[in-house]
Amino acid sequence: MTSVRESIENGTRMSLFALPVFAHTIQKTMPAEERQTLLDIGAGPTVYSALCFREVVKRVYLSDYLSKNLDILKAWRSNTSAYDWKPTIKVILRTEGMLPASDSEMEEVEERARAALKCGGILYANVHEDPVVPDMRGEQVDVLVTIFTLESACKSYTEYCQCVKNMLKHLRPGGRLVLGSVLEEESYNSGKDVIFHLLHLSEDQILGALGSAGIDLNSVKKYVLDEDGVMFLMAVKN
Repeated sequence: MTSVRESIENGTRMSLFALPVFAHTIQKTMPAEERQTLLDIGAGPTVYSALCFREVVKRVYLSDYLSKNLDILKAWRSNTSAYDWKPTIKVILRTEGMLPASDSEMEEVEERARAALKCGGILYANVHEDPVVPDMRGEQVDVLVTIFTLESACKSYTEYCQCVKNMLKHLRPGGRLVLGSVLEEESYNSGKDVIFHLLHLSEDQILGALGSAGIDLNSVKKYVLDEDGVMFLMAVKN
């Protein structure tokens, strides 16, 4: 049986597969003028969505609840971060079907992602509030991404459903939702004696919450790895 920590790690690896695939699909199925903006809610300290959607949207907004994560994102945006994203970029480019890239090519990928973020922003978010992103009050984006966020932020299914509704207010009708979730797990050991409690969610519960919040369930395209305990999906908002 896969541990929750392995589920998260498998999910991170899978996100580097799913996000480029969904990005490619969005690029091919939506006219450029309909895919200008992307908001990642609960990005943490990662820039996966900026890297994967660098050619798909013009403006990327990364948001998170924790100020330390926002500081890390700001350091990357200003090119003062010491973290090396090249191994991640290699995986993304491989998923995109590119041949092994040179250092200069990977730097170009990172710069394009950074440029999209500079056109967008780095913002505070709280999924329990309405609006989730106060600085985007009344604004709706074309693509909304949230990966492994709600199951750690919510203590009950009722709370989860409300947070889904809160988040989706930031997505325009006809826009695309990209969601990554851990399935049917209740805790995650980070390996540093810190236990993160997760809301136990089934695939049916997740889809039910999305349908109630205005997602067209007939539009759902999903990847479910039961043995890895993760699901990624893309869907259209009614």
